[in-house]
Amino acid sequence: MVALYLGEETSRQFVTAGWAVLLGLVGLPLWYILFTEQPSGRPARLLGLWVLSLAVLAAGLLLTIRWEGSLSGGAVPRLAWRWVKKPDEKLLALTGSGSEPVRKVESLYLDFPQFLGPKRNGVVEVRLNPDWETHPPEELWRREIGAGWSGFSVVNYRAITQEQRGGKELVSCYDLVTGVPLWVVEEEARFAEFMGGDGPRANPTIVDGRVYALGATGILNCIDLVTGQRVWRREVLREEAVENLIYGKASSPLVEGELVIVTGGKKPGPTLLAYDRKKGERVWSAGEDAASYASPVVLELDGHRQIVCVNHNTVTGHEIESGKILWSWGWQATRPKSAQAQQVGPEEILVTASYGMGAAVLRVTRDGDGFKVEVNWKKKVMKTKFSNVCIKDGCAYGLSEARLACVGLGSGEQVWRGDYYGYGQNLLVGDHLLVQAEPGHVSLLEVSRDGFRELGRLEALEGKTWNTPSVAGEYLLLRNDREAVCYRLSLK
Repeated sequence: MVALYLGEETSRQFVTAGWAVLLGLVGLPLWYILFTEQPSGRPARLLGLWVLSLAVLAAGLLLTIRWEGSLSGGAVPRLAWRWVKKPDEKLLALTGSGSEPVRKVESLYLDFPQFLGPKRNGVVEVRLNPDWETHPPEELWRREIGAGWSGFSVVNYRAITQEQRGGKELVSCYDLVTGVPLWVVEEEARFAEFMGGDGPRANPTIVDGRVYALGATGILNCIDLVTGQRVWRREVLREEAVENLIYGKASSPLVEGELVIVTGGKKPGPTLLAYDRKKGERVWSAGEDAASYASPVVLELDGHRQIVCVNHNTVTGHEIESGKILWSWGWQATRPKSAQAQQVGPEEILVTASYGMGAAVLRVTRDGDGFKVEVNWKKKVMKTKFSNVCIKDGCAYGLSEARLACVGLGSGEQVWRGDYYGYGQNLLVGDHLLVQAEPGHVSLLEVSRDGFRELGRLEALEGKTWNTPSVAGEYLLLRNDREAVCYRLSLK
């Protein structure tokens, strides 16, 4: 397990360590038997043969077991027999009905068109009825789904996600109300890695009747929302001749104006690439740092709209039209960063990361013809691993090393640290925090600087759940790498 702390090459280190242990189990007893003197004669040699037999048995067992990623963000292995098909390989090919989605406007419907919601900040502006005992969430549908950690994006009752089924990576569209598949776009691609498992990671982005989806291997598709017809396609990493990140492309496309913007690869630069969202032609590429797993976002800092991106070793601001770097703040990575920047004031942003990096509030202001960056504070708090924080009343709420935490944005002090929810996800829905716990359940929480209270709990899914939840008005969409489910919530 020491390999977990040796850098980003975790998967390769585990494989190397596994072979080293295997060779040691067999080699050391064999060396002992063949090349060492046996002062006590036959009993010692028999002991060596007994140890060798155990080692061969253990080696045979290891060779029959397959590691299917981890059971949790803590890297506990999920094991299966090598001859047993993976769950996604057992699924039938997905075909769409081509029909129009069912529309049931009973109280309120809102789109959830991209990663972290309408404003890409983890905030959904609907008011939930917090009394889940009297008004429990109503399950509308549940179905098996392919592997992957993509969440749902929802527009006009069409719920779009990405999934892996065998050797095909899919962008799939489901009816929000019934769960019936409406269309699917396939790629001959399969991404797999040792810790996170298989399948695509990023959420699609939907703008003006087009779906923009970035697969785990770097394939960027533009698809018609209604028909499911591919409009254009780019192989971002292959075209740039850059290596993929070890855990795959996980950042969600950003659409701003006439551009769709995605992050780059493992080597330094380009950090960001922008394409014409209608034709797919590359407009610009910019940046000198390697990409991270965080998604880019547009923020207005000191009155200037710009793209802000958390990268491997930096946080940068970019001019939208050209990608030109407006400012850069050095933030050396010890391990992956996944959380995007969050705006917390007219000139301030919050960045968070796990693996000992913690959080910082940066103040970005105009300085002559350029910008300057000052650090309001930087502390070992709010260590988000796979999730993002939610901002409410001068505090940041999120899962810090798997426990719910509250941090004051003014000083960076940890106000409180709450219960364990694992390495899950969270959204701020109205005044309430909705937490998708890593083991699969969903909790509705009342949070403030004074503390937190769990108002309701929904046993929604089973097993590791890293996918972000989606709330489209009264509809709650959840999924993990094996199952998807939709609930209708009671609203105020």
